[in-house]
Amino acid sequence: MGELVQALGELDALMRELGASDEADLQRQLLEEAFGGVKE
Repeated sequence: MGELVQALGELDALMRELGASDEADLQRQLLEEAFGGVKE
């Protein structure tokens, strides 16, 4: 699970670097709902 959280964090950072902050926020919200609010 730790590797998944790390990979998702890296994906989030990459999306933000590429200027897709709105999409990153939506993706993070959906993942938190799906996994019950798992924190990094």
